[in-house]
Amino acid sequence: MRQAAIQSPPAGWQSRWKSQYTAWLLFAPPAVLVGLRAVLEWLDDRQGAMSALTLQPLATPEGPLDLLWPVAVALLVLAACALAIRRAGWQRAMPVAAGLWLLLWLGGSAALLYRHLNEQGLYLHEPAAQGAAPTAGFVAAQVLASQFRPPSLRGVGGTELVLQAPGLAAAPHRLLIDDPLARQIRPGDTLALKFSHGHFSGLFVTDWRVAASGPLAPAAAAPP
Repeated sequence: MRQAAIQSPPAGWQSRWKSQYTAWLLFAPPAVLVGLRAVLEWLDDRQGAMSALTLQPLATPEGPLDLLWPVAVALLVLAACALAIRRAGWQRAMPVAAGLWLLLWLGGSAALLYRHLNEQGLYLHEPAAQGAAPTAGFVAAQVLASQFRPPSLRGVGGTELVLQAPGLAAAPHRLLIDDPLARQIRPGDTLALKFSHGHFSGLFVTDWRVAASGPLAPAAAAPP
């Protein structure tokens, strides 16, 4: 009896320590991501300039399965986790679940930091007047399609252009411009674009303008 009474306080302390550890594990990783995002946005706002536009390859879904497969994968992962917990027990599955939870939020934080460092120093120049002659370094791009995207939770919206430019891959590319002037762009127009590489990956547009009429004079291909 005396030995049990001596051992009871450590058991209670261990229980409280586990509760605090669980609380930190649940709330600290999301707080780190939210705090990091706020700091990066504050740093971007201090620059007083608009970030460069991301040029992305055009991905055209071919059917409903191409839109639903991320949801299907998420459901399969959740089902696999639930089955593993049921077979192995919560006590054994808890360390694995905690590690996956921590990696999830740390991966999101690392992705935010990677994106910020990759685009650091790349800013969009003030748009030139329509018909202004492009200077050296611009590349002619043909507008294949133009569609307005309203603002949503996924982005600020703007005019989404489908472009074909020399020096890029054979597939068209997509460019989203959040500028009222871009709403006047129509399929068949020719744009003059200035490209710049990200510090690690990706291709960005740092300047754009609409050609006066007809195709532009031959220009240098996009940087390799």
